[in-house]
Amino acid sequence: MRIAGLSIGKYESEWDKLFKPLKESFKKFEDKIFLLVTDGDANILKGLKGVRILFQRCLWHLPYQMKYYLWKDKVKRKGKQWYHMLGEIFDITAIRHGVGDEKEIKAIIEAKTRRLDKLIEYCEEHAYQHCKSYLENGEGDMFTAFRKKLKGKTTSKVERVMRTVNLRINVGKWNPKGALNAVKVRLAHY
Repeated sequence: MRIAGLSIGKYESEWDKLFKPLKESFKKFEDKIFLLVTDGDANILKGLKGVRILFQRCLWHLPYQMKYYLWKDKVKRKGKQWYHMLGEIFDITAIRHGVGDEKEIKAIIEAKTRRLDKLIEYCEEHAYQHCKSYLENGEGDMFTAFRKKLKGKTTSKVERVMRTVNLRINVGKWNPKGALNAVKVRLAHY
């Protein structure tokens, strides 16, 4: 895994402006496929015009953000339907390590896709339109890395570091430049 770029602070620009200084490093991937793992923000693709990429939805973000869409659909927190929905999406996004057989990968993806389709139907039956839309938007890019036998299904390691840095900026009064330097050192490990 490589961190393609990092920015800390107020960001009010477009993705293409963020990636402009990184375009040269992206050219190193021209003969390779660049796997982009993201929280689902498809606007990032605008900043990557001309770069050959595979798009992977972060399997950590899918269940994490699902709580927000459950709230938007007014599903009672910690109620039967809330637990059902989260349990299903956690199971769907859980991918075993070390699976290399093509037939097994295909069977796992087919089973998880059927389960996801049932969850989408469940959302439709219960008029959970926000949840339904969220799941439908993630469906196509959910198993890209697994299907291609590539490493990288989540941004969770980076997210964990960023949560700690955010806390230190807000509470510890780190300045953004110092925080960015600390994060670069830490993420170099990944």
